[in-house]
Formats: sequence, C-alpha cells, structure tokens
Amino acid sequence: MKKTALVLISVIFLLAFNNVIAINPDREYLMTPDSVSWNYEQLKITTKDNYKLNTWIYEANSENKKDTVIILAYPDAGNMSYFVYYAAILANEGYTVVTFDYRGFGKSDDFEIQREYLYYTEFALDLEAVVDNISKKFKDKQIGIWGMSMGTTIASRAYPAIKGKIDFIIGEGFVTDTSTIIDRYIALDKELLLPEKSSVYEKAIQSIKLPVLILTASNDKITTNQDALKLQETLGQNCKVVEYEGDHLSGFQLDAENIGFGTWYVEQINSFLGNI
Repeated sequence: MKKTALVLISVIFLLAFNNVIAINPDREYLMTPDSVSWNYEQLKITTKDNYKLNTWIYEANSENKKDTVIILAYPDAGNMSYFVYYAAILANEGYTVVTFDYRGFGKSDDFEIQREYLYYTEFALDLEAVVDNISKKFKDKQIGIWGMSMGTTIASRAYPAIKGKIDFIIGEGFVTDTSTIIDRYIALDKELLLPEKSSVYEKAIQSIKLPVLILTASNDKITTNQDALKLQETLGQNCKVVEYEGDHLSGFQLDAENIGFGTWYVEQINSFLGNI
C-alpha cells in the first residue's frame, strides 16, 4: 500500500473513531472494494423486522484461500466503506471477508438514530441476519465475527441468538461492561445512554462459549486491558488477550511504516485461528 494512502486511512480513522463519542453514521461511501481492485459480491440482506442491509462479500485470495469467513461488526461511526483496506488485507491473506452496514448507516435502510446512545439493540438484529445468511451461504466454512469497539457490543449482544452459527469472536476495544463504559464517559463530562439494562448485556457476554481473541490498546482509557483480563477470568482458557502499544482501535496501524499496514494485526488473527 502506498504511504499516502496509509496516512489518509489513519487520519480518517482517527477522526471518525477517536474524536466522536456518539453514534455517528455516514451515508456516503468513501470507496468500494472496486477502489482497490478487489473481487466482491454485493448482497441485500433482510432482517427479521424487515430492514434491508447492504453487504459486501470480499472474495478470498485464491492462492492461499482458507476455509474461514470473517464478518466485520464495525464501530459506532462511518460505514463499511471506511474498512475497505482492512477487509481487502484480510481477504488477501486468504479469508473470505463480509462487511455490512447497520440500519441507518451507509446504503442500508433508514433508521432513526439518537446519537447519544452507546448502541442500539436493533444493530444486534442486523448482525443476526447477516450471520444467518452467511452461515447458509458458506456451510463448509468456519465463521467468526470481528468486532471493533461498539461492534464488540453488538457481537456479544447477538451471541445468544447466533451461538450455534459462529465458531469464534475477535474483538478490538472490547466492551465488557456497558454500565462501566457509561460511568467512564460521565467522568469525561460526556453523557451517553443505554438502550437496555446493563444486566441484559452482562448475561449475554458471560454466556459466550467459544474461542475469543481480544486486542487491547495500552492507552485506551475506555475499553481497557484490565477489562479484558477480567473478562478472560470469566470466560476461561478459550479467551486470549493481547495488549499492544497505542490508542483505541489503532492495532491495524501498529508499526505500519516498518512492517506494513495491518501486518501485526493479521499475524495475531492467523496465530489465534491456527490454534482453535
């Protein structure tokens, strides 16, 4: 990847996900998989409450194709076009990668969003629909969810409904306790709301019974390494925690100028999946 593209991605990412403390959807696409000359399929997936979600399926590199599908549940801002390079890098590694837009984001159906909410339970319905469709489409592959920040909340919240259809969860900036997140934002003079009792989320996340990889940033004051280690104690030996030096959701950029954009991140995923 050209250095100018790397810098642009990093700037966009930092602006979108580190300076905005609220749900902040973007309806316009920055790029599509065509922008990086990647083969993909576009699908419209319908949720059980009749919302249509725009979905891109990135074709795995045929030279090192793996029997694994990774579904991205992204953070609370932007849309799936912000992750074209991320998805293409994983697809180049041999994974089939699926990205989708939550309702109210990108080219998915309209949905009224109050931005001060930490998440919407309806987003979990979106992920359920995608997992259901993809698990039927790729019956011969193992399927997992890659969640980032709010995406980890959605993956955990959806888990009871999809637990028989996925094989692993990868999470960066993992939300382990929604009430704690609200309290930390209050300490920063930012007020966010929960769409449901935190006990509902707690019950869902503690029910996870499959391999989990959690990537944590040393400078992350909201979703901390200690949070991840505490969840690891609850989930047991199937949960692996890896800390890196950096800020919230900066794992893909780690040492990018020396080893390449996403290289460290892909190594962690490969190692994790190679041992489950």
